[in-house]
Amino acid sequence: MKTTVSPVWIRVLAVALCGVGVCLTLLGVAFARPSAGLLSALHGGGLTLAVVASLLYLTPKRLSARAARLAAVGVGLSSLLAIWSLLSVPAVLFQARAVAAGAPYCIAQYGPSRKVETLWDLREFSFYTRDSGYKDSSGWYFHGVLSVEGAAGRQYFNWSPRHLRFDRIEHPDRFIASVRNLCFPRLAQG
Repeated sequence: MKTTVSPVWIRVLAVALCGVGVCLTLLGVAFARPSAGLLSALHGGGLTLAVVASLLYLTPKRLSARAARLAAVGVGLSSLLAIWSLLSVPAVLFQARAVAAGAPYCIAQYGPSRKVETLWDLREFSFYTRDSGYKDSSGWYFHGVLSVEGAAGRQYFNWSPRHLRFDRIEHPDRFIASVRNLCFPRLAQG
């Protein structure tokens, strides 16, 4: 595809979009829960990098060798982040089945109307809380919740993006935003 846009305008637009992306990312990190700050930064930074690098690729023959290398590095890094996000899906599923040990279970995001309906919802850039919880009574403290209906009754586990595992929630009844009705365990298919 031949473009008539000047490389100078592409660079100006790339710098402007980079500035907007960095500002929005920093704003998102500022309002994120401390446990989700790094994921918010990676999410916003990866998206910004992908947009800017893709924009630079609109004029590959008219860019300097340095700008073309920067665009290639940007596409590569943002692709690695996307792959990492997708690879968390099997990690979540493997951990859920291991923790449930054959008992009925379900996985839900912790928050209002955040049911996990497809595998797409389990990507690392989707399966974490972005809610700030600035008011102690209204915060969503967990990233994802695994409910297991075991012999000892129902147990709840929080997904830890940092450790890629489910950690047991010792006192699920102590939270104003209940974890009890997020989803209802059933036996896994297949």
